[in-house]
Amino acid sequence: MTMTFDVAAVSRELDRLLSNPHLRKLALVLPLDPGKREVARAYLDEGPPFDPERAGLDCHQVFLTDAEAIFVFGVPNGPATLERVLADEDFWSVVSSWEHIAAGPPRLASLAFDWQAGS
Repeated sequence: MTMTFDVAAVSRELDRLLSNPHLRKLALVLPLDPGKREVARAYLDEGPPFDPERAGLDCHQVFLTDAEAIFVFGVPNGPATLERVLADEDFWSVVSSWEHIAAGPPRLASLAFDWQAGS
């Protein structure tokens, strides 16, 4: 199934996130079509479509299950960091590839709990 993202809905959610001055980490959860895990793995093997360090991220991870890809972004400068990522044309160049394996629209999640040793 090819999924077309509701850009307006994603844009509204991003606007909400960008208005949060305390934003430091967020996740994007993308449900995958059944059997598309290996396609997602191949996309991930190519690495991120942008330079995470140049974008100002302090971490970027992707967790993969049979049913979803979970992209985690550490945005130490909050909304300003996220805006740099979203302004990168290379970031948007891969969105259409992921649309072809998505089972539904992406969901954005902000950090609700965080523990780190020594903190």
